[in-house]
Amino acid sequence: MKKIIFLLAISFLAIWHAFAQTVPLNRPLSVIYLKKDLTIHLLSPENIRYVDISTLKVHGDIPVPNLLRLKMGDSCSNAFSAVLTVVGEKNISQFSLIYDKGRSDSLFRSSVDIDRTDMQPISVPDVSFSEAEARGYALSMFRKRPETGSVRASGYGLTAKLNNIASVGDYVFIDISYVNKSNLRFDIEEIRFKIDDKKLIKASNTQSVELIPEYVFSSVSSFQRYYRNVFVFRKFTFPGNRILNVQLTEKQLSGRTLSFGLRYSDLLNADTLEQ
Repeated sequence: MKKIIFLLAISFLAIWHAFAQTVPLNRPLSVIYLKKDLTIHLLSPENIRYVDISTLKVHGDIPVPNLLRLKMGDSCSNAFSAVLTVVGEKNISQFSLIYDKGRSDSLFRSSVDIDRTDMQPISVPDVSFSEAEARGYALSMFRKRPETGSVRASGYGLTAKLNNIASVGDYVFIDISYVNKSNLRFDIEEIRFKIDDKKLIKASNTQSVELIPEYVFSSVSSFQRYYRNVFVFRKFTFPGNRILNVQLTEKQLSGRTLSFGLRYSDLLNADTLEQ
């Protein structure tokens, strides 16, 4: 296992140092007991942005964004203690790491959940929603399967539907679906969102402003009959002479393309998701 190397941007480290100086974590730290030749997995409720282990006797890595893996070095023999710091998207957690051969094996846990009681909030620029929160709101929309969506475009055996638009704080959730009535599976190349001029949407020289989702609920890349997804954006506006163009394209050469437009009034009529 490689030694943990979490090299993040200098700005993020500066935030951490400022936080450490202004908001001391003076409560008792939860204890994680270490055991030689065994691995501990810490599961975080949000993606991990930064980790610090105050000793070289413990190594770690992040195999997936919200999971920290810890293991003692092979040369460790004497008892020791250390502090583990885990910084997520919106919270910081600290733990006391203890290794003592005299401790009972019953104290050792190979899997540890980072509990909300171990977390304190931090302020990180440009992070208003954690990925877990965005997924939770998107899932609440996805569970409300619409009986009929608003048909916005049809062609090539495909039908595009707008199921719902909702907002939470500074975020907009767009729920769309596609029905494939042809016998050919649709392999998705991409779904793009562009703010275009209404009159020039079909012109090749039109100037577009592309919007990139902050979060996409489903990673499905193809569908035979039905596809549905929720796309999350930071709040945006555009003038009345423009539309938000949603374009689905197929992977194959000269593949099918289907586009439809959302008016600004569609966004103004968005539902509100409960926080």
